[in-house]
Amino acid sequence: MPHWALLAICVVVPLVAVLLASREVRAWIRGTGSIRQTLSNAGVGAVFLLTQLLLRGALVGAFAGAAALVPYKLPQDAPWAWVLAFVLLDFVYYVQHRSEHAVPLLWAIHAVHHQSRDYNLSVSFRVGALASLSTMVFHLSLALAGVSASMYAAVVTVHAVLLFALHARTKLTFGPGRFFNAPVFHRVHHGAESAYVDKNFGGVLLVFDRLFGTFAPYTQDPTYGVIGERDVADHGPVSANVAPFEALLAAVRRQPTLRRKLTVLFVRERAR
Repeated sequence: MPHWALLAICVVVPLVAVLLASREVRAWIRGTGSIRQTLSNAGVGAVFLLTQLLLRGALVGAFAGAAALVPYKLPQDAPWAWVLAFVLLDFVYYVQHRSEHAVPLLWAIHAVHHQSRDYNLSVSFRVGALASLSTMVFHLSLALAGVSASMYAAVVTVHAVLLFALHARTKLTFGPGRFFNAPVFHRVHHGAESAYVDKNFGGVLLVFDRLFGTFAPYTQDPTYGVIGERDVADHGPVSANVAPFEALLAAVRRQPTLRRKLTVLFVRERAR
């Protein structure tokens, strides 16, 4: 991702999100208007930005290295190739997102995003500090599909900007709901109710949720936050990132055998 885009997404927009928490801003944007929660989300986003500055170059370099090993490339002068690259990226996002809820080790990274007890645009910045590492593991598959490093940088930037809008508190949809995701559908994903758990993993598109049976319609406003960890959202940005790993490590330590310890790391035993 270009440095200007990274700064725009990770620095300028978080500051705007804090302003959106103002009581004068309409509720469909700011959620309940919890200043404390919004500042917490922005603080977690600042830690994520720091890790991005430290890791981003290496991770993009890893993608470029992998792409260089693949002899074929999607033609950059063909519009269909850019559309295909974007759809492939959104499918990889779906697979990654679903895996993050199914694999405890990945959930420890992703759980940070679900800790917020409010739902507004600032939740877009509440991203786990190690999220870039898990993202790159999945994104490397795009290199195998013939996506070049430059094409990847472009589509991943556009994808990230579009995902930002998913946390607006609105019931508006962006085009036909059978195809495109929208904030009203993503609110379901953040819900702690049993009917909402493990639903609506999609990014820009909803077609993969519908194809693989993980779509759920919005029926009532959800209760937000991580099940059984309702106090985590009040932690500082560092402890918010550490808490899920502490819980996972404690679960591993309780297991009597190596096989059980590995099972706890990689096989989920309870709903999120």
